[in-house]
Amino acid sequence: MNRNAKTWSIITLIVLIAGVIAANYLGFRANADTGDIANNTFNDTNYFFPATYVFTTIWPVIYAGIVGWAIYQALPANRENPRFRAAAPWLMVNIILNGLWVWVFGLEAFVSTLPIMAILVFTAVVAYRKLRIGQERVDTWERVLQIPISIYLAWLTVATVANIAAALIAAGWNGFGISYEVWGLIMLLVGAGLAFFLYRGFNRDVVIPLVYLYAYVGIIVRYTDEPLILAGAAVGAAALVAVVAFHFINRRGQPATARAAA
Repeated sequence: MNRNAKTWSIITLIVLIAGVIAANYLGFRANADTGDIANNTFNDTNYFFPATYVFTTIWPVIYAGIVGWAIYQALPANRENPRFRAAAPWLMVNIILNGLWVWVFGLEAFVSTLPIMAILVFTAVVAYRKLRIGQERVDTWERVLQIPISIYLAWLTVATVANIAAALIAAGWNGFGISYEVWGLIMLLVGAGLAFFLYRGFNRDVVIPLVYLYAYVGIIVRYTDEPLILAGAAVGAAALVAVVAFHFINRRGQPATARAAA
């Protein structure tokens, strides 16, 4: 057993678990329920925020998945896995910045969250690529633990769109005189296109459009009294359902080896 690999796997375990604890602690200390802050602050201006339940259900899955992966990579059989060793530094930086973003967002310094969010997305993308998700056959446990990583990456991209809009509104941007509802409709249609682009770009990872679909359903639930937003979210959700359906129909015709890697 490589002693250096053992040391780094334990450091990774400690940093990732501590990072998850810190992110939640900072959130509570800053009274930062991100869903409530987003929805209460931008209720009639930023229509890319789904209902609060979406936030409160997706983050526990992400954090539990990160903790699960941290434990899994520290097991003796996995300590020298080159993909894990390559991804670990990026995930450690990411989880530290995740806590910082939660704290800054809780202070409602929305413009200041943008550079943090940019690095969060970048490090998540690099970690995803280093893990070669969807490119190699892996055992069942690793495949299960890859799902929260995919959810996290997808959710960060959803959050980035909402975060940019929130920062612009907080900075006093008037949207070129276009109403918030029309901008919301445009964002929802562009967001659906972004989900398809990411699906294609990340090895046809079906988790990505599923996360967007979950967010869009949350937007439909929240904005039943906003016709334009409801229409945009419904059209976007229908397009995402089509992408997911196409994925599974197309997958049925693939060889078993290709399905295992997908």
